[in-house]
Amino acid sequence: MNKKKILSVGSVLLAVCFLGFGAWTCRGERVFSDGETEAGDAKANAAELVIGCTLASGESNYQEALGNLMQDFAEKDGSYTLDIRYAAWSVETQEQQMRDFIEEGVDAIILCPVNAKSFLGVLKEASQHEIPVINLNMKVDLVSTEYVAAYVGASMSEEAEMAASLAIDYFDGAEGKIGIIEGLSGSDPQIYRTQTFLEKLTSHPNIEVVGIAGGEWEKDKAKEAARELLVKCPEINLMYCHDNYMSQGVYELLEELGKTEEIGIIGIGSASEHMEDVREGRLVGLVTQPPEVEAYYALECAKKGAMGEELQSWYKNIVQIITKENVDEYRSPLEAVLS
Repeated sequence: MNKKKILSVGSVLLAVCFLGFGAWTCRGERVFSDGETEAGDAKANAAELVIGCTLASGESNYQEALGNLMQDFAEKDGSYTLDIRYAAWSVETQEQQMRDFIEEGVDAIILCPVNAKSFLGVLKEASQHEIPVINLNMKVDLVSTEYVAAYVGASMSEEAEMAASLAIDYFDGAEGKIGIIEGLSGSDPQIYRTQTFLEKLTSHPNIEVVGIAGGEWEKDKAKEAARELLVKCPEINLMYCHDNYMSQGVYELLEELGKTEEIGIIGIGSASEHMEDVREGRLVGLVTQPPEVEAYYALECAKKGAMGEELQSWYKNIVQIITKENVDEYRSPLEAVLS
């Protein structure tokens, strides 16, 4: 494996992470900034604020982490009331939760959508009631963004490019066959974490994606999806998982099959347990997506939006490649903001 490229990319991203808060990226998006504090006229007292939050599912470890972190931040802040609800992967449930928030007259809504294309109508309703909606973690479709005050989250395409770089370096010019374990179909990360990954590999004919299966963001489902994939495509020697909770299910399967030395795994996510998976060699590497950053800025954007402050269209989570060589150097980008 060629590790020089991975480490150089990680070093550049670390520099951006700690020196570039409030700076513009090369694509023109604004990375997270905590410097926008000019008060608006809509609300004079933040203590009166009520923020509604609907997350796609508590069965997703990442979204459960988002919910827990937001609750912790809200309790420490104490200047607003936070109402978190989970939609159990149901579009109908999430639409109803949004409408309930509108009817209750909340001051802002945080939406982590079940899928990208199902919420145009209810987003219009929130806009008509002058309730700002913060789109968190998984983007709504392009048409619906007109009715979103800000998006808080990572670039799924950027994450996929980094995952592809990990795969390319893993094979180091040799032939390789990859299986992909995707998240829930129709979600923004499921679409772009596969699409961009495939595009990045087109210039590397030595690497072939031979199978794709759905793990739906759940460890056990990912394990069974990988089992079916390996039956159909036993030649796979690297698994790319759309998140690291699913990668843990895949690793359990490889242990059962005695194939942990034959098949590598790469994933996305940055919980401490995932970092330990890299240290111990259960993951070849990962691409970070720190949930604490998204949780913190979703709430900050909701508060500011409710008070009439102007928001950037995208508060971009900072991601980077992690391997065994640099895992002990990793620090959450949020540390630089809160310190």
